[in-house]
Amino acid sequence: MAIGMVTSLIASFALYLNAERAGKRQEVWVTTTTIAAGQIIDKQSVQLIRVDLGQVAQSYLDKESEVIGKAALEPLASGNLLRPENIGIKSNLRNVALRISNGHLPPSLETNDWVDIWFSDPIKMSSTLIIPKTSVVWVDEVNSNFGGVTTVVVAVPEMNVLQLVNSARADGIDLVQREN
Repeated sequence: MAIGMVTSLIASFALYLNAERAGKRQEVWVTTTTIAAGQIIDKQSVQLIRVDLGQVAQSYLDKESEVIGKAALEPLASGNLLRPENIGIKSNLRNVALRISNGHLPPSLETNDWVDIWFSDPIKMSSTLIIPKTSVVWVDEVNSNFGGVTTVVVAVPEMNVLQLVNSARADGIDLVQREN
């Protein structure tokens, strides 16, 4: 009976400590707007909010110096709590504007979508993956007719810019949407 009483006391104390830790509120940075990959984060695009994070609190950024002036390393939707892996000091991404025929675009393409960039050669009847998993920074309003052209800005690793620009001149670029 004494062992049961001691076990019960230890379990109650452990539950109390867990509840105490879970109830602590901490200020962390959260996005207030959509932030494209490679975009520099400023005070207008983030804010500090108080949230209950419990034991995972250390996984999120809480200091201004960790966030403001850093670059987004991936697309961030509004309302994301910022983690160290989301932002960095310098991004090796470059924004490249592409004019793409509407028949070569996914029908529901939006900012912050992930796409694979393909080059289709109509003469050789072949397609080649140029850049996998690229973030869409901006999409001009897509004209619904297939004869139209839409401007799409993508965040491309610096080492792939030349290849993409050369491929875009041949008008054989296809964007293939990835599941986010």
